[in-house]
Amino acid sequence: MARIPNPNHGSVNRPNSEAVRSSLYDFQAYLAAGQTSLSFFQVPVGQSGKTKADTNMEMAGSLPSPKRFVIETLELYFFPDVSIDTTSAGAVNTASYGADMLSFLSHGYLDLFIGSKSYLTEAPLGRFPASTGMRMDTDLSGTFAAPNFVKSQYAQTTGLIYRIDPNLTLEPTQNFNVSLNWPTAIPMPSGSGARIGVVMRGVLFRNSQ
Repeated sequence: MARIPNPNHGSVNRPNSEAVRSSLYDFQAYLAAGQTSLSFFQVPVGQSGKTKADTNMEMAGSLPSPKRFVIETLELYFFPDVSIDTTSAGAVNTASYGADMLSFLSHGYLDLFIGSKSYLTEAPLGRFPASTGMRMDTDLSGTFAAPNFVKSQYAQTTGLIYRIDPNLTLEPTQNFNVSLNWPTAIPMPSGSGARIGVVMRGVLFRNSQ
């Protein structure tokens, strides 16, 4: 006999609140010359040119009532603007994607601030690897005359995802931010800027419809 489903299971219209696995994310530009501080989750969608591709914040620095968010993990995403392909007709060593990644991730510290105090301060920024990235395979074929060449390079952080344990809860309308800080500006070896993002994964609690 077929199992009779529970009509309330998975319903988006059940009473009270619902819990959905989700994330809070915010991306912004990193200057080629470097900077000493960046603050995230402070500009919502629709302001200063921010779209859903940049952030999912509805308010500046807090969650609208009655939403609550339990933070389980914290990740940094860093995408250098330099091309992954380098072409040359001579014996040169140009600054690369990997050099920018290493320079950024080996310096600075992250600070998670909620309410009136810090709840997490860690360094260097490489402590917060991203859970997703691009895999790149390259192949060369044909006849080549040295010293002409094309070099492809891609890099990403690796390691255990940084877990917030015990979990931290962002209450409705409570201010919070994640800041990245450096004693001095760290320029990119390539001379190009970058795009950097902070992603907090966890569980979102909100009203059912």
